[in-house]
Amino acid sequence: MNLLKSSRQIESVKLDVHEAYTIWRSFTDRNASINYMSMLKNYIHDADFVVYLTKILEDLKKECHALEKLMQKYSIAGPDPAVDRHINAGNSEIVMDREAAQVLNRFIRLDVNLAALSLKFTPTNDDIWSFMVTLTKSAINRIDNLIIYMKLKNWLYVPPLYPYVPSDNSEKVAINSITVLWDHLVYRYHNLRQTQVFSTLASDPDLIILLKIGIKILQKNIKVLEDKLIYFGLSLPKSYSNITITIEDKNMLDDKFILNLIRAGMRDALSLHISSIQEVLVNDKLRNFFIDLTLNEIDYINKFTKYGKAKGWVYPAPLFRGGK
Repeated sequence: MNLLKSSRQIESVKLDVHEAYTIWRSFTDRNASINYMSMLKNYIHDADFVVYLTKILEDLKKECHALEKLMQKYSIAGPDPAVDRHINAGNSEIVMDREAAQVLNRFIRLDVNLAALSLKFTPTNDDIWSFMVTLTKSAINRIDNLIIYMKLKNWLYVPPLYPYVPSDNSEKVAINSITVLWDHLVYRYHNLRQTQVFSTLASDPDLIILLKIGIKILQKNIKVLEDKLIYFGLSLPKSYSNITITIEDKNMLDDKFILNLIRAGMRDALSLHISSIQEVLVNDKLRNFFIDLTLNEIDYINKFTKYGKAKGWVYPAPLFRGGK
């Protein structure tokens, strides 16, 4: 029993980079919300809405207080606490530049996420798909430029830096960027193993070629991700075996099912890439790496979807008949 208790005590003081960033991000986002909503409260005329907003602010402050205790416990550096802004309505100086930039950042992030979401569905109209790809690229460019601009103005809440970068490496990287790299690598390990297995089960010659091309792309991605983690002083997780047994019975999974599972994995990868672009703030070069991954993933999704449509293997949405 004592050994069990000792083990639990040790676990309670452990914290990984993802958990540290989650605490920091939760505290920072709530601070930004408190700052802006307490300012907006001065412009609200509906009495019920004032009461409603005040209750939300009280809840957020309680959550911030609990998060602040966790940050103190684990020595996580954070931004200055939020304060209520009791300023008379009508004062043009009420909207502070930093807070306005924070609100803009949230809207731009939402725009990126919605644009990427539009690419997760099977297109019926290829022209609409191409248009949404253009919007997504514009949204990615906007968030990248906004991050750079806000850093120059010192308006960005920057996560704590990862403290274990090798002494001969002067490049800065935040704790969440380490998490992002790690998650990408583990996800690519899963993708590679799945694609290797599917390549032995597929029957269609064209699908087999596409899967083998995908294996080479994933292996290249993995090598780059591994190199980056080693560069920042991380030990690598254990990957799956590269040995794939040839399966004679190819009726275990049909080609249509294999293609749609691969496409689902690509769509999930796109969401992961898009999220990473928004999260990587300190290291611009690393953020550009994830932008390239995103644009390449969009291209792969497009190619696999066109192939699936030609084979009749994808599931298009019901048609819209305007005016009827």
